[in-house]
Amino acid sequence: MRKVIVLSLLTLSFLGCKEPKKEQIIYDGSTKDAIIDNILNRRAIRKFTSKQVSKEQLDTIMKAAIYAPSALNKQSLEIRVIQNQAIIEEINKRFLVFAQGKEFQGSAANYREANFSISHHAPTFIVIASEKASPYAKIDTGLTLQNILLSAHALGLGTCPLGTIVPIMNRPENADLLQLLNIPEGYEVAINIALGYPDENPEAPTRYTDKVKVIK
Repeated sequence: MRKVIVLSLLTLSFLGCKEPKKEQIIYDGSTKDAIIDNILNRRAIRKFTSKQVSKEQLDTIMKAAIYAPSALNKQSLEIRVIQNQAIIEEINKRFLVFAQGKEFQGSAANYREANFSISHHAPTFIVIASEKASPYAKIDTGLTLQNILLSAHALGLGTCPLGTIVPIMNRPENADLLQLLNIPEGYEVAINIALGYPDENPEAPTRYTDKVKVIK
């Protein structure tokens, strides 16, 4: 891995001294290409193997998560990583109870099928909860979510954001579930993520380039 180090030196005239040298790391060459490649090739995975994610992998992903920027650096998110299969199964049961007689879009529409899993049978289930009072919660959640998705992909893992289950987990009758996960008062589930080893390699859906306009 090749690194280009940019040194900056500031003079503080009113103090008559200089700040210590600061190093800004800028990645170059194949590493830079790898970052872009990682972004362009990540896909939502809805079929996982049973192999569990390791502690070392989780440590890396969670470090990437907490290094996501947040408004005013408030860091007003709580993250829970669930590998306890009984809890994951309970979350699925809560969804199935709510879903009866209802219609959903996407993969959740298949909830009537035997052996259905709202988290696609992924061995790890991540919950991101955000502070209700924060006006920036949605932005902070999105930034953290993307760091998790990209860092997991870089480690050869698969992820799928799970939005359908979010409002169900926040319903009053499921408050005990949030207590079990030690979600603090004043926080609500913002997004969930299925995480594990991918057992599929889906094609990229069409991207609409006309959504981008350059104004000069």
